[in-house]
Amino acid sequence: MARLLQDIGIGVCSATGHCGVQMTTISWQPATLVQCISTRPWLTFPGCDEPGGCHDLTLGKIYEMKGVEGKGSFYRIVDDSGEDYLYPVSHFRVV
Repeated sequence: MARLLQDIGIGVCSATGHCGVQMTTISWQPATLVQCISTRPWLTFPGCDEPGGCHDLTLGKIYEMKGVEGKGSFYRIVDDSGEDYLYPVSHFRVV
């Protein structure tokens, strides 16, 4: 517990009476939120009957965007599976 308190910058004293404070800098990054506006399949494979790419998205749901990739064509989204995957920018709007 003492180590946890030190990590967050709260002073603690040891059994020998030595008191100290260790300041930890925590950088906060704002999350970019996007809303799903399309679940139409965008990924197709020749000979595959089931188009894919959007099974783990819910239309209208707000998702956290982790980054932009593919020269701005894809958002890395934490989807309903709890994992992050690439989805086309056209399937979302920034909220």
